[in-house]
Amino acid sequence: MSGQIVSEGRFLFSCFLSGICITIAYDCLRIFRRVKKHSTGFVALEDLIFWFAAAAFLFYMLYETNNGVIRWFSIAGAGVGMLIYKYTIGEHLVEIMSTILNRIQDMVARFLRWLFRPLKWLFNRTWNKWKRLKRKIKKQLKKKLTGDIKEVKITLCKHKKKKDKRDSHEP
Repeated sequence: MSGQIVSEGRFLFSCFLSGICITIAYDCLRIFRRVKKHSTGFVALEDLIFWFAAAAFLFYMLYETNNGVIRWFSIAGAGVGMLIYKYTIGEHLVEIMSTILNRIQDMVARFLRWLFRPLKWLFNRTWNKWKRLKRKIKKQLKKKLTGDIKEVKITLCKHKKKKDKRDSHEP
């Protein structure tokens, strides 16, 4: 076999592996999305960043292995690698890994709830006492202010009556 055919075969195989690597990276992103829910805008931003990074990776791979020349079979090789990985391993891997990570996340959350249960109880008890104390202070303050307001009104009324009596006696 000619050396040029062997180098073309290696180049095609590296394109094939690059397609698999890109799809594995995207599957990691999909697993992360299944474990931690994202908004639509954040998913779009992640996709945009991912595909820019994937394009840069492919460009670098083409630059290193084929002096930057884009050839149709290099793109086809990457596409075939992506499709073969996706339809053989990809879907199963995403499902299995996201299930495992969700279960681990649930177990950690349960353990932390169990671990912090005494602190939660203490916090709730302290918070409830604080709310009762706040209500009591508010009630006493309102009672005191109401009494003070009444006293001021009475004083003003007495002062007004005295003034009215003085004004009525003057010629």
